[in-house]
Order: sequence, then C-alpha cells, then structure tokens
Amino acid sequence: MSGTQKGGRPGELAWSEEGVPFAPDYDDVYYSRSGIEQGDHVFVQGSDLPARLGRGEAITILETGLGLGVNLLAAVRALLAAGRGSLRHVSIELHPLSPAAMAEVHGRLGRWDEVTAAFLEAYPELLEEGTAALRHQGHVIPLELVIGDGVAALRQLDLRADAVFLDGFAPACNPALWSAEVFAELARLARPGASLATYTAAGAVRTGLNRVGFDMRRCEGFGLKRHRLAGRRLADG
Repeated sequence: MSGTQKGGRPGELAWSEEGVPFAPDYDDVYYSRSGIEQGDHVFVQGSDLPARLGRGEAITILETGLGLGVNLLAAVRALLAAGRGSLRHVSIELHPLSPAAMAEVHGRLGRWDEVTAAFLEAYPELLEEGTAALRHQGHVIPLELVIGDGVAALRQLDLRADAVFLDGFAPACNPALWSAEVFAELARLARPGASLATYTAAGAVRTGLNRVGFDMRRCEGFGLKRHRLAGRRLADG
C-alpha cells in the first residue's frame, strides 16, 4: 500500500425497524435483510475461499467497503476452519464507523466471539494508522485500510489481489463505487485468475466488469435475493 488517508468523518449508524444496521449517509442497510449470513454465502463461498485456504493458499483480499467488517470476519472464520493457508485483508472505506459504533453493532448482532473481539481490538489502530494485525489462535492477519472515496482510494493501492469483494452500498444509493473507473482499478489490482464476488446481479455491473477483463456469471443468490455475480480476472493480453 502506497499511502493511507487518516481521519475522515465517521460513518453514521442507525437501526431499521427490523433491527438491521442502517447507514443514513447512503439511505441503505449495511447488509441484506436476509441476514448477516449473506456475507459468507456471497463473498466467502462465492470466492471458493474454504477450498483455496484448505490447499494452503496465501490469499490477499481486496474489499470495496469495510462496512461492519462482517465479510472480513467470515473470511477469518474460514481460515480458522481450514487450518491452513493465510489471509491479508485490504479495504477502502469513505465513512468508517467509530470504534464505539463498531463495538455497538457487533454487540447487538448476537455473534460476539473471540474472532470478533480480536477484530475490535485491532480496529482503532487500523483507523489511526491504516494498518493493523488481527491476532487469533496463532494467526497474524495483516489488515490495511484506505479511508477515501472509491477511485481515489483504490489508486493509492499497489497490490495483486487473489480475491475481490465488491461490496458497497447498492448501486442506486452509492453509484460512485460502481463506476467504470472503479472497475478498471479493480482490474489493475487483481492478479490473473483472481476471484471477484458481489451481491448484486445488475446487468450494468456485469457488463462493466466484463469490459475491464473479468469473466462474470450470474449465480444463485441468498435469501430474498435471487441472484448474485461471481467470476474471475482473465489473463492480461
């Protein structure tokens, strides 16, 4: 990573009538009303992480939108279950939650465990320094965060991602994170063969990713959402 923007206005946290975390900044929920398990289905399973980690692969994840950290935690749990391999997690976020808000939301989600506690311990340093490490059961998982808007934040990064989690608020609520410029940056940062997973099945997203070198397909969705997209970065040239 070539640089990290410190500071920035913290994200606002509210709760919908159904008890789902809500972002007033974007007029959207932090995760699907189908449940927090969507993160595991769409991103961890959609990227084939359990099998890849089970083969002992070292996986660098690039995520657009750290949000509540639920996709990160799902990936860490996959690593622990595999007992092999390693993870590095790199994310961008324009309005990260404060440490207090992050602790509040995980306390209310009802899934507090030692992995969550390890993440919350590392989170304040991640906000302040742009890098931290999640330490649990002998694993040291490097975390990196660039605080900034879509394209500008991605342009600060220099890496070869093995898995891309395309997870911003809905395209209609946050179009800047679903632009052709963002897709081009994701293609630049993904190694050939890297997976890309996203909860949306929007045709414009699929077309835009295909244009910059991904081969995307529509897959079975999760819960109330019928479809999602998953695919691979094609070899250059």
